[in-house]
Amino acid sequence: MADDDIERLLREVAGVTGSGTPAPPPTSASPPARMGSIRGRVVFAIGAGVVMGVGGWFVGLILPFLGAGSMGTGAALGSFVTALVAGAPRWLGRWQ
Repeated sequence: MADDDIERLLREVAGVTGSGTPAPPPTSASPPARMGSIRGRVVFAIGAGVVMGVGGWFVGLILPFLGAGSMGTGAALGSFVTALVAGAPRWLGRWQ
């Protein structure tokens, strides 16, 4: 296709959809909001570690050849570190 054909096609699509030329993204003068405090992250990470540790311990009880203690400890430590680094999800902040 030639460049003229592409431009004509883009104009037709813009006319049908009513989109026209895309607007530039809005710029914000304020800095981005901070996603939670350190204390909030630690509390969330402890809660996530406890919940996942109990879940891992329970799975370790059911599955053969796996220790419940090691499964629970691994799940608790892994989820604690992950939650500490990532923080709480955004949807959780709606109820606060």
